[in-house]
Amino acid sequence: MEPIKSRRQFLQSSGALLLGAAASVSRVSEAQNALGNSSQEDYWSLVRSQFTFSEASIPMNAANLCPSFRAVAETVDKLTYDIDRDCSFNNRAKFAELLERSRTEVAEQMQVSADEIALVRNTSEANNVINNGLQLKEGDEVLLWDQNHPTNNVAWDVRAARYGLTISKVATPARPTGKQQLIDAFTSRFTNRTRVLAITHVSNLSGIKLPVKELAAAAHARNIYVHVDGAQVWGAMSLDLKDLDVDSFSASAHKWFMGPKEVGLLYVKEQNIDRIWPNIIAPGWGSGVATTLTGARKFESLGQRDDAALAAVGVAAIQHRKIGHKRIEARVTQLAQHLKEGIAELGLELVTPMDTELSFGVCIARAENGQGGNISNRLYTEHGIAGAATGGVRLCPTIYNSLEHVDRAIAGMKALMT
Repeated sequence: MEPIKSRRQFLQSSGALLLGAAASVSRVSEAQNALGNSSQEDYWSLVRSQFTFSEASIPMNAANLCPSFRAVAETVDKLTYDIDRDCSFNNRAKFAELLERSRTEVAEQMQVSADEIALVRNTSEANNVINNGLQLKEGDEVLLWDQNHPTNNVAWDVRAARYGLTISKVATPARPTGKQQLIDAFTSRFTNRTRVLAITHVSNLSGIKLPVKELAAAAHARNIYVHVDGAQVWGAMSLDLKDLDVDSFSASAHKWFMGPKEVGLLYVKEQNIDRIWPNIIAPGWGSGVATTLTGARKFESLGQRDDAALAAVGVAAIQHRKIGHKRIEARVTQLAQHLKEGIAELGLELVTPMDTELSFGVCIARAENGQGGNISNRLYTEHGIAGAATGGVRLCPTIYNSLEHVDRAIAGMKALMT
């Protein structure tokens, strides 16, 4: 690999990289137009070719970790090489511009402003920024979903123990009959002391999808701050955070976004940025209490970062844009429904609702007590399907999966569970 001699040369090269990294997917999009609606599986086969995993071990656990787009991995490799070749301040100065390009791409994907986006290290860190940063006083109540990730649940318990907050946890019906039942489960628990509603868009434990927009509207009518853990939707669902009207939103690039590792998303609505204190103050913050960083960037004062990974976030966002956010959402829904229908036809019990109004990409089948881990392990070793034991037997297909992959998973479950 030839070294890049100057900052100008590099930025020209990396600009071409960020714009050209989606060239293969762009060609896939062109192929889709030529193939027409009758050849959807041919199109998704071309998308699958943008990933390097083997057909011998099919990833179907997007709720935990996804392979990166080939272009993302190549970008990380190329930019890491450049840093290792020359790690001087002079050479690394160019990464500030690449970070801003990534921020802009992500902001456009979420339909918000770049100043409202912080690229942190993962969902856990983003959740804890909100948990620790909101100014609350003794006796204030925080309302949680009992299916939240520990970083949006146990982390609140820890803060409550330190500062005298009151924590209330909402249990939703195991088999909800409609959105209103889910809405009522939360709104019936609002009190005059409730200051924060911290929830999860889609549960990794049950696959239940909460009606976030309706819950946000109801909470705001009571002047309640709304934070949403979106780890199971960023990169899979077409999102408009302005329309959802949440106060803050967190997610990770290594899940459904299929981006680089150790990069997370924190969106904070513009009017809330000043009211939230950062967790960490590192070089770049400035020399006083007031930061020199603009907008949500103040939550990125984290010390040394992986500049290559931050730049590659923009590459992943371009891939999503080229394929189409709504097309991705429709495909995830199609695969999840095909999977759930297949599981139901086997006579197995679904933990996840069948109704797409109440669920999304996370699909869980109930397993006999203590058998989830054994079944998930055998599903991988004997059938080449990588799932998880979370909540039972959890399978989460996304755009690199085919209907054939899903059928293979169903056949494996038939062999192991019936």
